[in-house]
Amino acid sequence: MERLCRYISRPAISEQRLNLTDSGKVRYKLKTPYNDGTTLVLFSPRDFLGKLVALIPPPRLNLTRFYGVFAPNARFAKNLT
Repeated sequence: MERLCRYISRPAISEQRLNLTDSGKVRYKLKTPYNDGTTLVLFSPRDFLGKLVALIPPPRLNLTRFYGVFAPNARFAKNLT
């Protein structure tokens, strides 16, 4: 139960790899480098917030979708119960 609570309460990004530069840019060090060798990315504070907002799901939207026989209105699912 403790592991589950730790997993769901973890942040979307690592604060240890996040820095603010002297010029006011947000610097994020990547966990693994990109294929082209990029190890960190720089954002303006406004762009960085835009990237974070994109991670938030819309309200009242299920994050897990079921298709086929597992769909809520599947014709065959009623026969399985």
